[in-house]
Amino acid sequence: MTDKNNENAYLLRMNKHSQISVLQEIGFSSVTESTPAGDIAKYIRWSGGLLDLSFATLRIADGASMFFTTEEWNSLSANNRSKYLRIGLRIRADRRQFVIAKSDCIDDIGGRTFKWGAYGTDIRGVKNYGIGNRGLYETADGKQNTAAIIDVTAGIKDNNGIVGAPAAEAAKSYKACTLEQDGLEDKTGWYLPSEGELMIIAKYKVEINELLTSLSGSPNILTADWYWSSTEYDSFSAWSVLMNYGSVYTYSKSSAGRVRPVSAIDSLSLG
Repeated sequence: MTDKNNENAYLLRMNKHSQISVLQEIGFSSVTESTPAGDIAKYIRWSGGLLDLSFATLRIADGASMFFTTEEWNSLSANNRSKYLRIGLRIRADRRQFVIAKSDCIDDIGGRTFKWGAYGTDIRGVKNYGIGNRGLYETADGKQNTAAIIDVTAGIKDNNGIVGAPAAEAAKSYKACTLEQDGLEDKTGWYLPSEGELMIIAKYKVEINELLTSLSGSPNILTADWYWSSTEYDSFSAWSVLMNYGSVYTYSKSSAGRVRPVSAIDSLSLG
């Protein structure tokens, strides 16, 4: 069993008061004595595994974010479905919650890979995870990383002639829908995921791809290629995940990899 599986088994053996205390300690601050036992069981599952995947949508009337399980979405009439645009998937797993964009980034000429950029530069505000550094798989600072990368590299040419930070810029500028084509402008705060966030995506790739296929069709599923994270190794390389087996590698920042944007959801609640 994994460490998180062991934690879950331990949590289940505790009484309710102890379960609540531990869940609060690991980040589920919304859990209280009034939380139903059935919901506590869900939080325990969420603490060490996949709680659920749901469609992330924008309501056309006001742009509000709404989430639907497959069952909830299928229960809507065609007229009611037309009131929402599906922009990706919400994943709740391993003490994390965020939205995965419905497709990879594509550049202006149809290219599907992007260089990380900033070769030779140690980005201020982005922690390096080189040899011996712990916590790489737990990182969840992709939003902060992306902002720092773009800020430091704006308009600057690196040692290999790459201007700016193409991968981070592509993630930030990603649009799941546009006013011209869909009648609604996507104002979601997309960013380049951290290595920890990317590992969660890789861990549940099969389940994610099954739902993505029903959302947009197979062309938008996660491929077997490698994807960039926003986590640095050092000044010359950054971390990535090869999606076929979830393998973790570092690549030169001058290499070109795929980009799948994500968007943060800060509250760890079942609502």
